[in-house]
Amino acid sequence: MMRAGIVAALLLLAGCAGDAGYRALPDAVQRPHPHTVPHTDRQGVALSAYDPLRSFLPLALGGALADYAAGPSRGFQAAFAADFNAVSADPGQPLPALLSAANGSRVQLLVPKIETADAALLDAGRAVVIEMPRDPMQAGRFAASARAHPDRPVWALLPAYARGEEKLIDPAQARALAFAALVHGATGLIWQGEDNYAARNAGALGISAAPRLDYGITINGTDMPPPRRVGADEAAASRRLWDAVAQLNRRIGRLRAALLQSDVDAGYSVEIRSATAVGGPVLRAALKSWEGDWLLIVVNLQDRSHDMRIRFDDGFRRVLHLDSEIPLQQDAARGLLHDTIEPWGLRLYKVTR
Repeated sequence: MMRAGIVAALLLLAGCAGDAGYRALPDAVQRPHPHTVPHTDRQGVALSAYDPLRSFLPLALGGALADYAAGPSRGFQAAFAADFNAVSADPGQPLPALLSAANGSRVQLLVPKIETADAALLDAGRAVVIEMPRDPMQAGRFAASARAHPDRPVWALLPAYARGEEKLIDPAQARALAFAALVHGATGLIWQGEDNYAARNAGALGISAAPRLDYGITINGTDMPPPRRVGADEAAASRRLWDAVAQLNRRIGRLRAALLQSDVDAGYSVEIRSATAVGGPVLRAALKSWEGDWLLIVVNLQDRSHDMRIRFDDGFRRVLHLDSEIPLQQDAARGLLHDTIEPWGLRLYKVTR
């Protein structure tokens, strides 16, 4: 009996020590949509509540060119194969060709205003498109702009290109940017943009499933710089980022039913070990209803790992890691979940109450 009491006391002290080793991040928990979630259907009609038959979360490829070589009705097939469900096309192409490519490739064509009736057209005029900075730690700028438009759908314009001496963002960085946008209230993502001859003539390198070193097409005048030509390493980076975005499209698409619902009104906090030096925003989190339970999203905005703890005020029954079968360290009675999140990391948890 005495030994059992000593063990219990030691466990209690260990728990107290653990409590002292963490500090809360007051800005981590995000609730951009406490009551309604402004978004649209596939044609751009405004919605404020999730409708499983109509709600649409655009995952768009920006600066896209219809691939005429693939045939007039399959011009955006590469985008569709990478699980983009929409394209924001280069405005220099004729609308009939873009419509044919969109209809045949089963993607929505984002346009500022619908001037002709077609099921493939999505009127983007109701949405606010906000650029996301390349550094995830600057996501607060996106969040501030999004908060200024509480009654309109917000789409994040994500940087999938490089100009000048800059390099394409890292795939993990891309993941952090995408989920930072979603946690801060985005109901659509536009990856800007596709690697093609128009992008190269503008001096940019984009993303592609099959980027070329040189597209061999010049559309600039004689007084303009020559089109950008890249090396094998840059082409490989373009392809890697394309593949990473395709994986993100699939992951985000599976979460649509949660992402387009209002935030759960439940008390919880996010903490990190107090010994960790931070110097800027660290973690961001959102809690959504999903499949009868909760979906907890946590994204790391920093290029460094953190030991973190999530504390639920009213406890939980269990928490499952959606991307791993490794058991989580959790104390359901106390409502505590412990984990380590890698640089620019993402955690998706299914919380059973």
